[in-house]
Amino acid sequence: MKRNKKFLAVGICALLLVAMLAGTALLAAEVTITGTISEEGIVADDGQVYAVAENDKGEELMELVNKKVQVTGTVEEAEGKKVITITDFKVIE
Repeated sequence: MKRNKKFLAVGICALLLVAMLAGTALLAAEVTITGTISEEGIVADDGQVYAVAENDKGEELMELVNKKVQVTGTVEEAEGKKVITITDFKVIE
C-alpha cells in the first residue's frame, strides 16, 4: 500500500511539472515590435528596451544599429530584462 502511495505522489509531481512547463511555453506567444536597433538591443517605439537573444536572426539584426525595424519573435523575462528571440525582421525605410 505504501508503494502505491509513493508512485501516486511521484506521478502527481510529474504531472504538475509538465503542466507548469507547458504553461510557460504558452505564455511565450509570438509578438511583433517596431523600434530602433541600439547597442543594447531594440528600443521599441513605446520606449521599452528588449535585449536580443543570440541566434542567427538576432545576430543579423544587431548589425543594423540605428536602423528602424519591425521584428517578430517571442519575449521572455530573464534577470529583470525582456529578451526577444527573433524569428523574423524587416528594415523600415
